[in-house]
Amino acid sequence: MDITSDNPVDSDYRLGQRLAITGLIVSAGLAFIKLTGGIFTGSTSLSADGLESASDVLASAIIWGGMTIAQRPADERFPYGYGRAESLAGKTVGTILLMSAVLLATHSVHRLLGPAVNLPAWILWPLAISFVLKGLLAAAKYRTGKKIRSSALIADSGNDAVDMVSAVVASGAIVLNLVDHERFAYADPMGGLGVSLIIFLMGLGIFRRTSQELMDVMPDEALVTEVREAARQVPGVLEVEKCMGRKSGIKFFFDLHIEVDPGMTVRDAHEVAHHVKDRLLEQCDYVKDVLVHVEPHNADHSRH
Repeated sequence: MDITSDNPVDSDYRLGQRLAITGLIVSAGLAFIKLTGGIFTGSTSLSADGLESASDVLASAIIWGGMTIAQRPADERFPYGYGRAESLAGKTVGTILLMSAVLLATHSVHRLLGPAVNLPAWILWPLAISFVLKGLLAAAKYRTGKKIRSSALIADSGNDAVDMVSAVVASGAIVLNLVDHERFAYADPMGGLGVSLIIFLMGLGIFRRTSQELMDVMPDEALVTEVREAARQVPGVLEVEKCMGRKSGIKFFFDLHIEVDPGMTVRDAHEVAHHVKDRLLEQCDYVKDVLVHVEPHNADHSRH
């Protein structure tokens, strides 16, 4: 992919990279504020949310790096390109979330075993600010990620969404502590446990989805159907027997088995295959490359 191209997909991809950098800067600021507040007040919920924001700094850096590497053009060593760097970045973010969840749960249990802490009301402000900023980032990243089919950026948007939920859980725990300290003395560390569970579930989902991409899971049925129909429209194609695809970065590689007239010459069949490839690259902007295999059509037994 030529990073200097004016292609709308390339422009959206560069927007995704800028969003990753913006997320890094925002997360760093929020992490500093929340961790500082958590240390001075002894709030487990605020510290847990601050640690989650700190992990976001690393996550956003990894996402940006993965998206940057994925843009490199194919070469002799990597003939299929560097697109899988996207999936690797997303999987790494999932791993970071899982590890963060375990650490936060451990810290929360430790606080449950210790003395209760009185919390000031002002510590709700960092959580409120975090909720608003992370909401804006999550929406922008998800919208751009879906548009360019970037698993890494979608993973990063999920990471920001976790921050929003964790901010709500942490705020609820702190409010309970403020309203009735005697009755809800340990609501704060319980809130930390709740945040850790949310982070764990989100990390597990991201880890699973990106692992499937690295294992060459088939694209969505709608994309496969669109590729099949586009290939069938090419003159000379009597049937599309097989259609297999795998994701690399924001695009897909497809392998097609098309059936042609058994009496067709090798040269003519080769031309039909080239026309199929050209049609797919022109009509389907999510297709990176196509490998077309030609077979003789069997009129008595159509295979799919």
